Amino acid sequence: MTKAKNYHTIRYGNKDGELKFGHITENNEIDAFIVRSGTESNHYIEMSSTGSASRKHGTTIRSTGTFQVKAGDSVKAPSTTDKEAKTTSENYAIVFDAVDGDILLNAPSGRIKICAQNIELITADGPGLDNGVISLSANEKIILNSKSEIDIQGGVSVKMASNDTLNIIGKSILNAYGGLIDFADGSSTAISAGPKIGSKPCLGNIYINEVRQTLENILG
Repeated sequence: MTKAKNYHTIRYGNKDGELKFGHITENNEIDAFIVRSGTESNHYIEMSSTGSASRKHGTTIRSTGTFQVKAGDSVKAPSTTDKEAKTTSENYAIVFDAVDGDILLNAPSGRIKICAQNIELITADGPGLDNGVISLSANEKIILNSKSEIDIQGGVSVKMASNDTLNIIGKSILNAYGGLIDFADGSSTAISAGPKIGSKPCLGNIYINEVRQTLENILG
């Protein structure tokens, strides 16, 4: 690889810090600007000039201590009681806007916390069936806990499945309703046309007619 050259490199500094313009890095790239602490080499702000597509004209901020951003003292927050109130650009205190590409928040040895009066996760419209998806994945558990209500709705379908046990518990009242309800267990006999009300067994020796009557009694 050809050694990078820059005949206009300038450096200012002392024991407390330094400024560099046109600095050539150890990776044979050119930084347009870098400011670095004199007491900690891994405390700097770097504005790159050359390199890969992600590095070229990119900005890197590095610190061994806490990186903090605090803003919005004069920003008017939107009303939290008015459901019709809309958030505008004047309500944003901090904005991260990725024109293209992804946003990564990574804490491999810690936790990520998002705290606010209200939290919204919104997917934008995009081409293809793979877009418009919110995915939660965990090695152990996903815990949803609300003091009042958890409302899950699906425009087409809602599915709950477990490879082992699925518990549906209503400690006071359990309401179950469906325009048509089918129940089957491991001992059920396969029926080509599906269970028919009052004619074929659904749960072993329990008939679907009995299941319907039970649900009607529960639901009143």
